[in-house]
Amino acid sequence: MCNFFFRIILSVFLLLSLVAREDSRAAGTASITIGDKSDTIHAAEILKKSDEVRSPWPNFIMVAHLSFEKFNEEKQEVFRVFNRDYFKSLVSYIEPVKQRGNILLMVDDNLWYYVNNTQYPMRITPIQKLSGGASYGDVARLNWSRDYNATMVGEQTLTVKGQTYETWVLKLIARSNSATYHIIDLYIEKGTSYPRKAEVYLQSGKKMKTLYFTAYQPMAGKMMNTKIEFIDHLSSDNVTTLTFSKVQVKKSPDRFFLKSNLPSLNSEVIY
Repeated sequence: MCNFFFRIILSVFLLLSLVAREDSRAAGTASITIGDKSDTIHAAEILKKSDEVRSPWPNFIMVAHLSFEKFNEEKQEVFRVFNRDYFKSLVSYIEPVKQRGNILLMVDDNLWYYVNNTQYPMRITPIQKLSGGASYGDVARLNWSRDYNATMVGEQTLTVKGQTYETWVLKLIARSNSATYHIIDLYIEKGTSYPRKAEVYLQSGKKMKTLYFTAYQPMAGKMMNTKIEFIDHLSSDNVTTLTFSKVQVKKSPDRFFLKSNLPSLNSEVIY
């Protein structure tokens, strides 16, 4: 009789052990799923904070200087950039003189290029080359969060120009037509949320450029990324430098961001 009861107790114990093990497995699977979701949320939050130092205000005007070497000669180009509500921008060409009066307009996913004294603007894509190693979207769009899905890859100690940073590594995958690049591996400094490096790739997976975000300065009461260096891997690793200055926190009028108005805006946006 004792053996009979002992076998019953042992069977119940084994059954409870199996149930507990299955519950544990289920709990483990749930924690992995929640962890993945948490990582995605964390990556999106980090990316949004990094956007705040690239485009600190919804509405502002600034001057952009582009410098690069062409045929062993240093070239300089100057633009005035009007940003509106984060996702609208107008870029007016100031220098060189032969391009003065040309205008670049970006509204949501649409990008147009207007050549001075012509009748109609032409549609272009953000990845098309502006000058040197910079693309049109590098000047016209200073926000990643809207255009990319972000996932956390890991952490890395990064050295840029002799300075060492502890960074989060995010992978950005384009989700809109306004995204300048298809894939970006982005290194964002912990603590400050400053972007420090970005490796950008073509849709084929080939590395296109490396961007270094090398200067931050207080502008109109906020810290802002003011210098980007581009290494163009498709053009002998040539270096292009883009700097931002003369920031004015100001809301530009609606008429600046209508494609039909581009031929008549010169007197207002070229100065």
